[in-house]
Amino acid sequence: MSSATDRKSKMTDYEIVDTNAENIGRCSICGRKDANNLGHRRKAEWLRERYAEGLRFKVLRSRRFGDIGWIEYAPGNHAWRPVEAEGYLVIHCLMVLGKHTGKGLGTLLLDSCLKDAKKSKCRGVAVVTSSDALMARRDLFIKAGFVPVDSSPPYELLVKKLKRAAPNPRFIVQRERLLKKHKKGLTILAADQCPMVPKCMTDIAEMSRAVGLEPKVVRVRSAKASRELPTPYGVFSIIYDGKLIAGRPVSASGFMSIMRRHSALAGELWQQWIAARRCWNITRKIAKPASGVDG
Repeated sequence: MSSATDRKSKMTDYEIVDTNAENIGRCSICGRKDANNLGHRRKAEWLRERYAEGLRFKVLRSRRFGDIGWIEYAPGNHAWRPVEAEGYLVIHCLMVLGKHTGKGLGTLLLDSCLKDAKKSKCRGVAVVTSSDALMARRDLFIKAGFVPVDSSPPYELLVKKLKRAAPNPRFIVQRERLLKKHKKGLTILAADQCPMVPKCMTDIAEMSRAVGLEPKVVRVRSAKASRELPTPYGVFSIIYDGKLIAGRPVSASGFMSIMRRHSALAGELWQQWIAARRCWNITRKIAKPASGVDG
């Protein structure tokens, strides 16, 4: 079992950089190093607007490999997850690049968050976990003493309390109001909190137009608006004719596979999609910069 001494030893090889509006541009963001990458650029802009709200975005930097891990968390009243967690810190994401996992580095990042929570006299720390590859898995948190307090499969809300008598955080997903608001056509609701979202949103919008669907793209620009989205993921949803068809980022082909199952896109329109995809892929290959810059 990893001890405090072990973790201090690891810190001789790793540094946790607490980012701010001035230094974020020099940091890799969730594995994206190129500041011209659309996801990196949008995420950096999003972060600069959030620091004043108490959000923390920390980068784990290796002396040998550069930036290899990240943790992001915010006070409960500014969390970009549909949870009620007043007085808690809410972790948005925690990740370590695959080749560096299994070394206790996720624990280093989590410990830094727990230390901040204690220093700020918070009620505790909460996190939304899922078996979904885009979110943190529960194992690290359970090992650190977190316990489940609410669930909305495949999502689970875990908490580690620092004040035993504090009320439990809970999910506040209210789906029906938003679905009624977007009961006609295709609507994409997306926030820049996740650097995968901008490209995903752009690709889906392009492919939708290629098969005759004009999407309504709604940029989610506040924590309050994020907490009103219809899934615990909180920063991305696709609604079609009043039905939630995706609650997390999906590829353009994944989106069309979902839409294929909808009766309105059966048969002829699916064939249009196949033809449009071929044309779209050819066009993107021709237009792609030689440097390999994405977006």
